[in-house]
Amino acid sequence: MCFSRESFGQLWSGMFKPIQQLLVKGESSCLACGKMISICVPGYSELCAPCYSSIPWITLPRCWTCGRHVGCPDCSRKGGVQRSFVMNRSSVAYSASMRQWLAQYKYRGHESYSTVLSRMMGRAMEQMKQELKSQRITFDGVVFVPLSEARWRERGFNQAEELAKGAALVGWCVGRGRLPLLNLLMRSRHTDKQSFKSRNERLRNMQGVFQALPDAPEQLGRVISESRRTFLEHGAVIRLLLVDDVYTTGSTINACAGVLQSICGELGFGGEIYSLTWARS
Repeated sequence: MCFSRESFGQLWSGMFKPIQQLLVKGESSCLACGKMISICVPGYSELCAPCYSSIPWITLPRCWTCGRHVGCPDCSRKGGVQRSFVMNRSSVAYSASMRQWLAQYKYRGHESYSTVLSRMMGRAMEQMKQELKSQRITFDGVVFVPLSEARWRERGFNQAEELAKGAALVGWCVGRGRLPLLNLLMRSRHTDKQSFKSRNERLRNMQGVFQALPDAPEQLGRVISESRRTFLEHGAVIRLLLVDDVYTTGSTINACAGVLQSICGELGFGGEIYSLTWARS
């Protein structure tokens, strides 16, 4: 049987089309941009190389207190609100692309972002460990900023709690592979979204929002008693790592840290609260 060049090309294409389709199905698309991944990024197989390269990592914070990557007028402002936390560190700058990633996760239910964001938090925590290594700082547990019941019903999960799980896995205490994840806080009232408010409005809006859960002192006391060796190294101070998704003015972190200090006080000890957030605006 003889074939023309055109008919032979069609036959050849038809034979290999199913194979091509199988190969395409075996490839994966980038979580962020949707394009096919041609080069695998170690540790971030969900992202293509260009999207990974565009991540605005914060490696050298300019402000020691809040961890901002550019000049910080808030921490240098005289007569400002007294801070209840020691310092904050963040994984990335809150750029337009990072804002989109978080929106996909928080509001549109793309749960695949959870593992990526948690891994990014782990990187920030490793950097924080190195920064505090000379001070021999260790933590007794990880705490997360709570959601209101309305937000929980709306989303079905607390993004801060999921990020805190990633941070706890890194571990930062003597004799343990991971840190205890503690649920110590609750919101006493629902608040409007902070993203639409000015700095002063955010500060006023957070006053009295957070409270300790009824069993918070018992939870924390049990953790301390189970890790007595670590606690004795702290002297009379309980150190906690507080996790949230975005640090903007620090009003949420500061309000939560104040409540955590009170919980430590109920146990008869001082409280040092450190903050770790996924992004810094």
